[in-house]
Amino acid sequence: MKFSIVMPNYNKAEYIEESLSSIYNQTLDKSEYEIIFIDDSSTDNSLEIANKFLNNNNLTILQTDRKGAGGARNIGIDNSKGEYIVFLDSDDFLANNTILEKLSSQINGEDIIFLNFIKDKFGEITTIIDEKTDIYQKIAHTKWLGCPTKCFKRSLIGDTRFVENRRYEDVSFTLTNLCKVKSYTYLDEPFFVYRKVQNSNTTSEISGIAMTDVFLEISSLYYLCFKYPEYKDAVITRIKRDRLHTRLDILDKLVDTGENTFNEYF
Repeated sequence: MKFSIVMPNYNKAEYIEESLSSIYNQTLDKSEYEIIFIDDSSTDNSLEIANKFLNNNNLTILQTDRKGAGGARNIGIDNSKGEYIVFLDSDDFLANNTILEKLSSQINGEDIIFLNFIKDKFGEITTIIDEKTDIYQKIAHTKWLGCPTKCFKRSLIGDTRFVENRRYEDVSFTLTNLCKVKSYTYLDEPFFVYRKVQNSNTTSEISGIAMTDVFLEISSLYYLCFKYPEYKDAVITRIKRDRLHTRLDILDKLVDTGENTFNEYF
């Protein structure tokens, strides 16, 4: 099997049918991919909608007990069988019906395939094209650290996993895997549509706990400096770019005063 598409979900019932349909309508033979849908204890009718697709024998539905997107993705990885793993959020969908076949035909054993996407920000549509750079530059400067913007070879991921119940959980996961990459390529056309919706992690209010999550994710990158010394300078550049010291000062002020006026830094 070529692909495992890992889809975490929490209370995104209104988008699930479009998301799953975009996968099942692909021209790639269904024996070449599977979908692992992980419901993270939704309180809406997400499971009811997902269950409508169970007559497709390449869908697996799993349930978790509030592990967050990272924990749900980990369960998806652990239960997947594909040579390559693609992460697709349940409120996003594949860009067209042939895109999975095009991705399959382009892969030639690479560790990572970088994926372009279309951003739908409350109806404002933008096509995002990832700059073709080397891995050093990716680690140091890329804006696109979200795991759905990459197709990962299973053997590259190995035992690397996401942290659970933390916002921005894919920063260290993506950068860790980038440090391990030996070969990579790009899929030139957009692979998926990223839909920015209300009440998602990226649009909800930035709380003090969320700020701490950002800080923890960035600070964890120091570990990569020691494990992958060939990329130390790139990782340090990333840390400086993400203003770790400034964010720590802001957290100090937030704890001291209780006033949250620093959203622009997070």
